[in-house]
Amino acid sequence: MYLIIIIILVIVISIIEYIINNSKNTINNYNEKYKKNEYLLTKNELKFYRILKQITNKLNYSLFCQVSLYQIVKNKSFKDFNKIKSKSIDFVITKENCKILLCIELDDKTHQKQKRIERDNFLDTLFKDLEIKLLRIPVQNYYNIEKIETKIKESL
Repeated sequence: MYLIIIIILVIVISIIEYIINNSKNTINNYNEKYKKNEYLLTKNELKFYRILKQITNKLNYSLFCQVSLYQIVKNKSFKDFNKIKSKSIDFVITKENCKILLCIELDDKTHQKQKRIERDNFLDTLFKDLEIKLLRIPVQNYYNIEKIETKIKESL
């Protein structure tokens, strides 16, 4: 009789330990799966953002960075959503009411890789078909703010 009670207690204690250990693993293992980003933008993007911010302030427009493509383009099916869900646009210029005026992609060396070329071609075609204005600017060591402003005005 005592043996049965001891076995039942051992089983119950084992089950409780298992539940506690599994709940701790579920709750506390995010640091094993994820790592926080310290910065929203790369150094190149931040440098260009500062230029764009001066221009958009002067023109009385708003500037957003790293905008999810699905915020710009509506999909008609889940399959279509899958194609855009993980993509973002570097910069989006809007009116004060957030009406989209112009999207800007800052093209660095990664845009020369085959996967990126395919992504860029997809975006170019999509934006052209939907009549969304897209301006591509190559990364540079120095940006002439007047030239960038002129390009933006011409694209609007």
